[in-house]
Amino acid sequence: MEAKNLMVAVTLLLLVLPLSASGEATIPYIDIKYPTDGQTVGETTNLVVVAEGNDLRNPYVTIKGNQGIGVSFPLKGCVYTSPVETTTPNQTNSKSPVPPYTKHMYCSTDISLSSFQNQKVELSVSISESGRTLSDSVGLYVSGQCA
Repeated sequence: MEAKNLMVAVTLLLLVLPLSASGEATIPYIDIKYPTDGQTVGETTNLVVVAEGNDLRNPYVTIKGNQGIGVSFPLKGCVYTSPVETTTPNQTNSKSPVPPYTKHMYCSTDISLSSFQNQKVELSVSISESGRTLSDSVGLYVSGQCA
């Protein structure tokens, strides 16, 4: 399973890196790719998150159930990349990242939702980016069965 996740991460990075190397300014974002909003999941589900921004740090997951229960924990299983350094014809000995300090993050990890059986939950992921917080949320139904 980890080899599959690594392959997905590498593929995603190969698609994203050329776009940021084009010299356009980065628009910071975070996106929960899986599970999707409104989905029914089992007690364990794979969480897939991507983000892009400057100085990405401290990804966190928060899960809030409809019975007042909530948990927060650091998001593990993340891969970070920065754009490749480029040399322009005018700067034969000078290398600089384009755009500067941009990072891409890809996370894929299994999370346990067993404490939220038969509940609607809000699953949120946040990350610090250049002194502010980026976040994304999805609403899920935890069936208590393998989905």
